[in-house]
Amino acid sequence: MNEAVEEERTPYYDPARFFPARLGNVLKGRYQLATKLGYGSSSTIWLARDLNQWRWLREKYVALKINSSAHHSRENAAEAELDILRHISEANPQHEGWGFIRRPLDSFILEHGLARHLTLVFEPLREPLWIYRKRFIDDVIPSDVLKILLQMVLHGLDYLHSECRVIHTDLKPDNIMIKIEDPSILEESARDEYEHPLPQKGCSDGRTIYLSRNDFGISEKTTGIIQITDFDLSVRGDKPNRGCIQAEIYRAPEVILDAGYSYSADIWSLGVMLWDVLEGKKLFKEVDPLQVQGYDELNHLGHISALLGPPPKELLDKGTRTDLFYKSDAQFKGTTIALSDFNFENSIRNIHGEDKRMLIEFVQRMIKWHPEERSTAKELLQDPWLYAELGD
Repeated sequence: MNEAVEEERTPYYDPARFFPARLGNVLKGRYQLATKLGYGSSSTIWLARDLNQWRWLREKYVALKINSSAHHSRENAAEAELDILRHISEANPQHEGWGFIRRPLDSFILEHGLARHLTLVFEPLREPLWIYRKRFIDDVIPSDVLKILLQMVLHGLDYLHSECRVIHTDLKPDNIMIKIEDPSILEESARDEYEHPLPQKGCSDGRTIYLSRNDFGISEKTTGIIQITDFDLSVRGDKPNRGCIQAEIYRAPEVILDAGYSYSADIWSLGVMLWDVLEGKKLFKEVDPLQVQGYDELNHLGHISALLGPPPKELLDKGTRTDLFYKSDAQFKGTTIALSDFNFENSIRNIHGEDKRMLIEFVQRMIKWHPEERSTAKELLQDPWLYAELGD
């Protein structure tokens, strides 16, 4: 197999940055690698047996996130994530949202040559929301199920924002995951990898790249418990924040304009990603880099204007990048999208009647030009749509 696979396909891949993990290895004298769960541009994720377990008890499994390490900036980013995770774990365990945030169980350093790899230990999770929705008819999570999931997400966000003073900055369906409902699923996956291993790629330098085994099949329960994950880009919200955050398609207008951002940027992302799970498509699909040649910020702002009307002058005045998109008289430099072609009403097809009307009112509390006018997670938890039992 000569073609690039898994982490080799990520941007700026360098094999020297990744720890050469091998199935069967025991790390820290405790965690034995059983299967590979996934990868990113700066880490690989593994299912491991926790050998610190009484022999007469069921085997215990954990997920290990082995961070890449090639330079101080990556090591510092991993340390910053650990600091945020520790803070989140300890801020207020009595809060209702504490259980909906993924927390570390352990951490340690792996050394390979001169490289150091910070490794984080977590409870294994089943799958992200974008995979979970494929368990339903037409790949769409039904409204009544989504309402329950959203209540959990909002409790988690309220905990992050009000108790921890943390902005996630990268909220999307990949980073909201469903918990495992039965630990025996993990044992079966580890056994299957041992008895029927997936294809492996042997590299000339002796490394082995494993294919991820991350599909645990259909859940036995319709509505699982969620956890918000991946805090490697999170920042403290009790200080001013500027710069580029969020995946392009979920990016808030104040971030595009570089007008500074706060907790309300997470609320914008949450509102936008509802289309992924309710409609099985992106709200701003016309500017999705996966669908078109490249991300177009100007076109993105044009679609936001079609939904919400022209931007407020106060927001434009705060943006350090505003002159890239608007003339001095606040006239838009791009193509204006007609409201009749793109609006809330037309973009929702899987919900109807009173349920649809209430949903639109719900998302309009999140998708607003003015960051300070967006409802907080705590306020959104009181929205009547979340508790209305309405069918078609």
